Amino acid sequence: MERVTSMLKTAALVGVVVIAAWWTLFLRGKLNEHEDALEARDAEIAERDQAIGELERQSAAQGARISELGAEVEAKARQIQALEAAMRLLKIDHRLARIEVLGRDTADDGSVTTRLRFAELDGQGEPLEKGREVTVSGKRVYVESLVVKFDDSYVEAGDFLRGTSVCLFRRVFGEDQKPSDGAPLEVEGRRPRVYAGDETPDPFYDDLWTHFWRYANDPEAAAERGVRAMHGEAPFAEVEVGKTYLLELRASGGLTIRVE
Repeated sequence: MERVTSMLKTAALVGVVVIAAWWTLFLRGKLNEHEDALEARDAEIAERDQAIGELERQSAAQGARISELGAEVEAKARQIQALEAAMRLLKIDHRLARIEVLGRDTADDGSVTTRLRFAELDGQGEPLEKGREVTVSGKRVYVESLVVKFDDSYVEAGDFLRGTSVCLFRRVFGEDQKPSDGAPLEVEGRRPRVYAGDETPDPFYDDLWTHFWRYANDPEAAAERGVRAMHGEAPFAEVEVGKTYLLELRASGGLTIRVE
């Protein structure tokens, strides 16, 4: 009887051990599964964090590039505005003189003379004086002048002294007479009337007009003063009685003559 009881106790103990071992294995398996799940989740979170970090870096790089592009666009816009302003300055026309055609006479021999009133204008387009009346031979009227053209960079920048071409009217003559026989308008070497009203004439212009032909024949000396070209011009037009003509000087160019 005792032997049976001992065997039963042993069997019961073995059963308890077996059950405990099984539960231990079961619980360890569950624990391992949980740990694996945690590791998988941690890996997923790490991967997601890495992806987020990469997106943030890309976003920051794109933001920086957008800022750079914005700065470039602003710089280009400023350059375009400066270029447009420079182009406008180059194309500005200044009214310098007005010619009124007073009358025309035809002699018995068929020769024609034309009577004119020539008046230089101020910066507002108003006559500096009443104007002088002259008579020329022919229907076509030439206005001879000396012109100083400055380098475009000075014109584009609106330089105080060299921001526009300058002109000195010499004489007016007709197609049927020699230029030397024309009516004088200014004395060579003297300041143009439009500049003569200054109480303190600028020595820069005085020097250019006084030594005009020396500078015209010495490009290096002229360039030192910002001069691009110095020469004579004589635009002309076949004028009609009763009409008025304007002489204009482009900031970067030469003289033009047109009907007002």
